[in-house]
Amino acid sequence: MDDSAIASIDQFPVGCLVSDINRQIHYSNQYFEKRYGYARNELLGCDLFVLLSKASQIMYDSFIMPMIVYEGFCDEIRVTLTTKAGEPLPAVISAYRDPENNERIFWSVGSAARSEQLFQELTETKELLSKKISLLRSLSETDQLTGLPNRNALTQHMDHEMAHRDPETLAFTLAFIDLDGFKEVNDTYGHDMGDKVLRWAANRLVKNLKKEDVVARFGGDEFVVFLDTLDDIASAKKVFNRLINKLSEPFEVDAMTIQISASIGITFYPQTENVDTGQLLRQADQAMYQAKIAGRNQLSVFDTATEQHQKYTLKSRNVVQTAMLDNQFELYYQPKVNMRTGAVLGAEALLRWNHPDEGLKSPATFLPAISGTSTELSLGRWVLITALAQLQQWLDQGLDMSVSINIDGYHLQHPEFLNDLTTALSGFPDLPLQRLELEVIETSTIEDINRVATVVTSCRKIGIRVSLDDFGTGYSTLGHLRDLSVDVLKIDRSFVQNMLHSSGDLAIIKGVIGFASAFECDLIAEGIETLQHAQSLMELGCENGQGFYIARPMPANMLEGWIEDWQRQGFHRHFPSLKPLGPTQK
Repeated sequence: MDDSAIASIDQFPVGCLVSDINRQIHYSNQYFEKRYGYARNELLGCDLFVLLSKASQIMYDSFIMPMIVYEGFCDEIRVTLTTKAGEPLPAVISAYRDPENNERIFWSVGSAARSEQLFQELTETKELLSKKISLLRSLSETDQLTGLPNRNALTQHMDHEMAHRDPETLAFTLAFIDLDGFKEVNDTYGHDMGDKVLRWAANRLVKNLKKEDVVARFGGDEFVVFLDTLDDIASAKKVFNRLINKLSEPFEVDAMTIQISASIGITFYPQTENVDTGQLLRQADQAMYQAKIAGRNQLSVFDTATEQHQKYTLKSRNVVQTAMLDNQFELYYQPKVNMRTGAVLGAEALLRWNHPDEGLKSPATFLPAISGTSTELSLGRWVLITALAQLQQWLDQGLDMSVSINIDGYHLQHPEFLNDLTTALSGFPDLPLQRLELEVIETSTIEDINRVATVVTSCRKIGIRVSLDDFGTGYSTLGHLRDLSVDVLKIDRSFVQNMLHSSGDLAIIKGVIGFASAFECDLIAEGIETLQHAQSLMELGCENGQGFYIARPMPANMLEGWIEDWQRQGFHRHFPSLKPLGPTQK
């Protein structure tokens, strides 16, 4: 071994020793001179037993050496070594057999007292660290002002409960509580008073709930209560109404009487769909804001049915928007005819969805979900532009046509409707506007009748015809007929389908026909499914109609062929024995 290596080993704070398997010592560092009084050269060639006490010699033969032979090492064994003066000193030794020379053994010798001291220091350090971790955990999970669990502790508790309890047998209530008027307390009396009010509120909440319930400070003047059991909704509401009463009771702080109140929103678990901790907290928070809006100092229960509807609406809106981007929508056209003369009056544009999985879908399956949304407006604009382009194409081909487009009350009331219409029409400057008809549907959504009347008047002034759809159903009322100046009244299909068997529906149809005459409107009936329907309507004075008996809605590229067939033989095939009406029958 070179001098630099020896010098380095001599600096070790433990004894380093090399022996052979026969216990003969071949090397020892200065540690043995300093601690045991043996100079390095004194131990060279000596038996290892010179350093070991009698008891340790027995341990060497019975345990240490067999362990080295079979395992290749022996780690941290407590023995007794003797100094040159014969003084016994406890030590801790470790041995390692040289894998390149099985006859050589490396020894490490340390003070047992020092090892015990290090062990004690390590134990004390671990205990101190454990206390600090416990303190940090407590600080991270406890609200320092009120001593209540904080938001982090609450969410951990909820996560654990939702993961381990059986929702079929153990339900719970979650409540979000906000103190009414707390800002005024802070502004009037200062933040010190505000802190005292928060501690008072926390204390009153805890005192009026069971030990198993959890009250947490969520932040600011907001608290959350985890009501551990739920017998029924009525019982939960009773508990929180009692809390509202308790929190509204005045209390004394620094010789001043303070009075606040609380708004509480609650939700329940489990629910029909899986929810997580964050969703439950948002639900309770939303219900609390409903209580605020309703006047404060009261309880509001989260409506899961409303949330499910909102989720469905959002999902449907996204699906429809994707379908629009993928060009999955198409306009079908249903012919309108004069049933007495056979003249084709035009066609109604009807929206269809070519769904990639569900096939052809009618508007009734998807429009209700997007009603009153921006998606509905976007889809309405697409229908308008697409129908105008198709009408222009037919007219360019020499097909004498007019097209009607459905416009619901929501779209008609939108501030941008006339601008949207003008923009769409600007793309077709040569289109004769009298060939376009707007059918006003869903009039139940009309709230601003004056605005709609202005829009209708503006449309008619530039030549666009306007019809009032579904008249007589209760949605299109007589008031609308009075307030809206329209060109056409459309008899709803529900009355037409039942007119042959219902005297009431027949009377309504007669009434609509009378109104059309009184207001000088054209008239058309929809829902004509049989020859008997057509004949009865003509006998009553309604000659224009559309319905499955005449033609079902069809793609645009089929309409020209249908018109040719209708004019050649279709009309006579559908109305073989039609006789002209006499003067008295009109």
